[in-house]
Amino acid sequence: MSSTETDDRGLFKMMGYVMLALTVFTITCMLMARILGSQGVDPTDTVMRNALIERIAPVGKIRTAAMVEASGGAAAEPVVVADLSGEELYNGGCAACHAAGVANAPKLGDTEAWASRNELGLEALVASVVNGKGSMPPRGGSTYSDEEIERAVKHLTGL
Repeated sequence: MSSTETDDRGLFKMMGYVMLALTVFTITCMLMARILGSQGVDPTDTVMRNALIERIAPVGKIRTAAMVEASGGAAAEPVVVADLSGEELYNGGCAACHAAGVANAPKLGDTEAWASRNELGLEALVASVVNGKGSMPPRGGSTYSDEEIERAVKHLTGL
């Protein structure tokens, strides 16, 4: 047996040890991450819910010239917009996914798809939107209040 064959065997043996060590290290890290990160999240926790609402809140507010004129140049109060109907809310936020059925989102008017969901009740459906469910992000990716979400859900489900 030549010296190059012996050197090659030693090299392969060392590479095997290194690969085994890296595999054991990776599995250990994955197990530790799973153990340390296995804290359950309670969806009814008001602190977590408020933190979520704060994270998805708009970054800023618009101040128009009309607002400045109305206040005489002082700090203007925000203009209160009239309550939007369920249909307007649906068209403003929900229709992006529910009109086309994106990611298996039940479509508007599909009574079969909504039948089993409607059995859960309006409160459970609104909670699903507020907390997010499946591919739908919390609040449906919108900045709607709970009352606005309820109106949109009523329109969408027919409840």
